[in-house]
Amino acid sequence: MKTKKQEKKEISLIRNIFNKCKYTCQGLSYCIKNESSFLLEAICACLIIIMGIAFDISFLDWVISFGSLCLISIVELINTAIEATVDMFTQEYNEYAKVAKDCGSAATGIMTVLAIIVNLIIFVPHFIKLFVTIF
Repeated sequence: MKTKKQEKKEISLIRNIFNKCKYTCQGLSYCIKNESSFLLEAICACLIIIMGIAFDISFLDWVISFGSLCLISIVELINTAIEATVDMFTQEYNEYAKVAKDCGSAATGIMTVLAIIVNLIIFVPHFIKLFVTIF
């Protein structure tokens, strides 16, 4: 039989997990509504998932492709957090604020280029096979 203290701890743990999930959904929702690049990345992720299913890519290719897509989203979320934090402290031009925002944007850009290269390596051979078969 559980004591009241144990029951309160369990309820508190469940509430804590629920709140973390709620905050995660709020962060994703904000980015989808307010960050056009995040929405574009989500659309590209859907297209890559469709192509992965259509071409029946290997498990390893799924892991690599999905991993690269998740990393883009992670970097984009961090970049959005950096921009919001900088904006919270200053709306005026500040060289340090510019550096923070530019570096966050550069991180997103580099990760996007990496994900494009990774997914091209995975999918171009499938497209080549498809076109060779057709012609």
